[in-house]
Amino acid sequence: SERKLTVGSTVLYYDSLIIRNDGESVGAPGGMELPQKEFLLLFKLLSYPNKIFTRRQLMDEIWDMDSESDERTVDVHIARLRRKLGDAAQYLETVRGMGYRYKE
Repeated sequence: SERKLTVGSTVLYYDSLIIRNDGESVGAPGGMELPQKEFLLLFKLLSYPNKIFTRRQLMDEIWDMDSESDERTVDVHIARLRRKLGDAAQYLETVRGMGYRYKE
């Protein structure tokens, strides 16, 4: 009953924060495990293909509304995700003046 999201040949396992590709491990054995905020950010974007999310929307949903972090925190996490995802990062698109989206 583990919650998961399948995008193409990539599967994100919500409960374990692990990503697998084509049934193969991505990164470490058993899959690439991401820090919670990075995983939740990626999961959110992939759950709504082509939908633009503002930094504020992402902050409110993934970080606590009362968080002292500013919206640039999202930029830092996106940059980390892009480094970790390699070629797949091309689908995480910055929409200038708006925010981010996963472009199918």
